[in-house]
Amino acid sequence: MGPNTRILHEFSAVSEDLHSLRLCAWTVASVNSAELLEVSRRAAHHTGSAVIASCQRVEVLHRDKCSCEAPVQRAEFDALLRVAEVAAGLDSVVLGEPQVLGQVRSGLASAPEPLARLGAMAIAAARELRAESTFEGHTGHLLDRALAAAGVQAGGRIAVVGAGAAGRLIAERAIERRFDEIVVVARRLPEGAWFDAGRMRYVALDTLVTAGPIDVLVTALGSSARPLGASDLPEVRAMAADLGTPRNLPDGLPFPVITIAALLDESRLAGAEAERRAVLTGRLRAILGRRVDFAARDSRSSIGRLRLELERMRATEAHRIARLHPEIPETTVETITRSLVNRLFHGATERLRSTPDPAFARQIVELFVQEERL
Repeated sequence: MGPNTRILHEFSAVSEDLHSLRLCAWTVASVNSAELLEVSRRAAHHTGSAVIASCQRVEVLHRDKCSCEAPVQRAEFDALLRVAEVAAGLDSVVLGEPQVLGQVRSGLASAPEPLARLGAMAIAAARELRAESTFEGHTGHLLDRALAAAGVQAGGRIAVVGAGAAGRLIAERAIERRFDEIVVVARRLPEGAWFDAGRMRYVALDTLVTAGPIDVLVTALGSSARPLGASDLPEVRAMAADLGTPRNLPDGLPFPVITIAALLDESRLAGAEAERRAVLTGRLRAILGRRVDFAARDSRSSIGRLRLELERMRATEAHRIARLHPEIPETTVETITRSLVNRLFHGATERLRSTPDPAFARQIVELFVQEERL
């Protein structure tokens, strides 16, 4: 009996949900608009599902057997592990990319209760791995990858098309890489402390063609933006990086274009990094298996439901703090809130667990957990 089957059969409290769990996934990095629309259509036919979408993939977590012919399909524990891998950034171009965790969390926000419960375990396992590992990269480091792939040195003028989260991180990374001038191209003047007129210059998107000559062009427009045509572009002297999904740039341009799909392939083939991804995946499997174990043994008890409710409240507050204070690393917020909750409630829950009066324990739990959640 393999480790996944052992988990399913040994811990019957969660086996029903886990046994029916399925995941269908499509890689959408650097596809065009029509291809992305077709993937979205295929993903939409799963009812009662959770759709996790990012610039690299569309993942559908559901509980029904299907014949959608998705190129990636997982079942039971492996489906849950896949969600944890994505949330931990192990499947991202930049290993450990933190932004994808929020995308997974958003995809699970309105999921049916069984999927939400399992998804919470995957997210918790991903956070635990992130807390014990060293990940220094973020979306902005895609600039480094693109420059290395094209054999281009940092410097000169760079134009970053798009002022969303990805565009901001890339522009900030361009400052760190000491580009001489950073031009931010967007529909409207960017707002926020990150955009400093002394370090960056704004160009309206509809006047991009006048911004040249540019040494490096990076596009990171959202999925609703229209693709750029050759006539929209300024003179580009060295290279471009198309980081949009769907693609922002057309084929046949007179300069090298590095796509997110090419970077994704390169990151998976790199020797030392591929080995590290494999080691981290193994560690994540162990963390997730332990959490499934704990949830299975504890989920039907009053104390287990109390711990689940405390974790739900902690995660909600951690998400709110991270949103209000983006300057604080998410791993720091996780460590502080988790430590505080554990310190406040660990002793009490252990004493309740050992009480000979189950009715008393349930009364205490009901102070925190509403009856309909029990």
